[in-house]
Amino acid sequence: MDIIKDVQEKDLEILKEMLKNTFNNNISYEEMKEFYKISKNDKNIHVLGYYINDNLVGTITLNISILPSGKDAIICDFSVKEEYRRLGIGTKLMNKAEEIAKMENVDMIYLFSGYHRKGAHELYKKLGYDGDRDRAFIKKI
Repeated sequence: MDIIKDVQEKDLEILKEMLKNTFNNNISYEEMKEFYKISKNDKNIHVLGYYINDNLVGTITLNISILPSGKDAIICDFSVKEEYRRLGIGTKLMNKAEEIAKMENVDMIYLFSGYHRKGAHELYKKLGYDGDRDRAFIKKI
């Protein structure tokens, strides 16, 4: 059975590995557990998982920001295990994140993606995201 739901604590090690494989980051299990705890207590952070037979195969995080001008959201840590790509799982996760954003009256969703993620960029454009409009400037501190 396929389902999208909040990522479960029992799946944090799998989530950590998925994010490492997709983004080459080295988040520790302790950092992942701390973020999970924070997300559970913050209604503006949604860490969603796509499960097949109770196995986590995809994830997306939606962070909602409350601004003087309204609400915006950022999609991040979007990953589907390689062997499950091109099966519509990414589309379903994106649609679920957008559904939550609409329910929360979000005005704009921002999505940042590495230049090398060409397959993901095709999906984003197919779903109506404009990759030519804004430019991200990033500074690591």
